[in-house]
Amino acid sequence: MILRLIAESVLSLYPSAWRQRYGEEVADLVASRPVRVRTVLDLIGGAADAWLHHRRIPGRRPFHVPATAVLCAMGITLALLWNPGVRDLRNLHRVWAEAAGAAETAGATGTLTHTLQGMATSLFVTAGLMATLVVVMIALAASSAMGSLGQGLVTRVTARRVVWTAAFVAVPIALLGYVSFAQAFAGAVFPVGPLGDAMAGGFFVPSILALSLPVFMAAAEVPSLASEVRTGARVLAVAAIVTALAWLPVATLMLLGMAQASWPFVTAVTASALVSVCMAALAARLALRQGRTARVRLTAA
Repeated sequence: MILRLIAESVLSLYPSAWRQRYGEEVADLVASRPVRVRTVLDLIGGAADAWLHHRRIPGRRPFHVPATAVLCAMGITLALLWNPGVRDLRNLHRVWAEAAGAAETAGATGTLTHTLQGMATSLFVTAGLMATLVVVMIALAASSAMGSLGQGLVTRVTARRVVWTAAFVAVPIALLGYVSFAQAFAGAVFPVGPLGDAMAGGFFVPSILALSLPVFMAAAEVPSLASEVRTGARVLAVAAIVTALAWLPVATLMLLGMAQASWPFVTAVTASALVSVCMAALAARLALRQGRTARVRLTAA
């Protein structure tokens, strides 16, 4: 009796797709035959095998994490990495001083480190401006479609939703853009020194790219905006590439000043760069997907 109860409990350990397809049959088989220790062991082994090969189970639904949840998690991760990375003033100043000294020792001029800083900040700001201009472009096209009498009622209503979506995301985008721009070129927001100013944009720009996605999703439903959505998606992909390139001068500065950097600081900056690049790439990928959706809807229309 006890072994039978254990065997029936083991069946609940199998993947849900397996239980839906084979569960009743195996449960009837267990109920109709004597249950021994070997039976329980076989069932346990079968459960382990089912999980190891659960991708092959017919009718299995693949586990899918929403991309928006991944983007939110990445944004939160960047926020958590801000203090051990950009706000670590001691390491920031030590690495910058060591990088400047290493550049002079190697025969380079004293402006090399400032040139690298300028490259990083300019690229980050450029990527942020590209994403912002994409939202403005789609919003203006939607506003034009909304007021066009040649468009159908459904199209005008959907275009109005695009405009409202753009207005909704404009506030956080403008705030992040202002902080990124002011920090990059003036250091007016957080007094973190040249190295901190160089990498600060990498914490804000991916969020700007991600915030533009609701506009793409809304605009993809309007066939007349398909061209703007596809063009904007390509621009966002370029912005993601620019974001990745902006981390290269930061990496060069880190390498030049590595002798004075603590390992926790290096780890935090490295993790920040990886999350920043991955977040920008994911946002661009989702935008390109919306561009393909818009093209399909335009063809169907």
